[in-house]
Amino acid sequence: MRTATTLLAAALALAIGGCGQKAGAADGGKATSLDFDKAVAGEITTSSPLSFSDGSRYQLYSMQLKDKQAVSLKLVGSLSGALSVFRDDGTLVTRGERSEDTGLEVTFRADGAGRYRIAVNGDDADAYGPYRLQATEVVPYDGKPLANGGQIVDLLAGERQEYTLQVDKPGLYQINLTSNAFDTVLDLKGANVEEEDDDGGSSTNSRLSLMLDAGTYKLGVRALDDEGNGQFRLDVKNTALAADVVSSDGTALAVGANVQVLLSRDDGERRFVLNVPQAGAVRIDALSDQVDTTLRLTGGNINLEDDDGGSGTNARLQANLPAGRYQLLVASLEESQAVVQVRVSAESGESLSVRDAASADNDVAVAAPTDVDAN
Repeated sequence: MRTATTLLAAALALAIGGCGQKAGAADGGKATSLDFDKAVAGEITTSSPLSFSDGSRYQLYSMQLKDKQAVSLKLVGSLSGALSVFRDDGTLVTRGERSEDTGLEVTFRADGAGRYRIAVNGDDADAYGPYRLQATEVVPYDGKPLANGGQIVDLLAGERQEYTLQVDKPGLYQINLTSNAFDTVLDLKGANVEEEDDDGGSSTNSRLSLMLDAGTYKLGVRALDDEGNGQFRLDVKNTALAADVVSSDGTALAVGANVQVLLSRDDGERRFVLNVPQAGAVRIDALSDQVDTTLRLTGGNINLEDDDGGSGTNARLQANLPAGRYQLLVASLEESQAVVQVRVSAESGESLSVRDAASADNDVAVAAPTDVDAN
């Protein structure tokens, strides 16, 4: 497809401009005008213009752009094809190929004011079908530091780009880097902190979740193997921690508990002692909008695990438990630091009284509570 798309640049000039003419000298009437925020519907058919390079068919659009104006093009529909952008003299500016069952987004910055041509073409001689094309103007990042959170929408032009995060409020920060244009890589550098992530977010997107002290940090954005460019979004969110957040291993829980938990930065885990004062049905939920949670309960003849037993990616354990003490492990599937809400309830729906560990009559040996830092 790369060869065919590259050859389209030469074929385009020949197809629309005639032999011996530049693309810019051709009759622009054959190119439909494309305006910002106004989607156009089209279809590649046997009557569409023919690309002499590979036999595929194409449709042409044109836009008048200012110098350095940034544009995002989105192609959706059943057509399996590609988008190519040309300057008025026929020079190829950028291109993008659509993956199966996904839309295509191509982002570019105008290199000089004037008319630009956009070609929608099938990926081979047998590619036909309807599509919708929309152009959106991208407002570039203004260069201001992110203060305790916020969002940046910008264009990756090539190699790694750096942004400043100013943290005045220590806490748990989740940083998401998303793009439909390239496979993202996110890094963070600061005092005693140096982290990097490739696919910790959804699909090929990146995510970092970690405790940050007050200070100045640098966020790096790049494409995997430095192969890719285009529009991306950088989101930074500060999660408020409760005054009684559990940030150490060995804390005792009982039926009726509802606590906020900070998972360890080292392994994305937190360990508890669960006290069950009387036999009965118990439900344990691990809820988080930051990570995919997991639960493990052990003690005596009990050895239970769950990943997605609750809603979405939340974990849930439901079991009839003998009275006693159990070891409860709460973790993230991503092995990353995050905030998780842990709830322990009587399955009958009636709240059982919270008892001290001494009231449990079927003790299981557990590790003594240990203080650990938020790392």
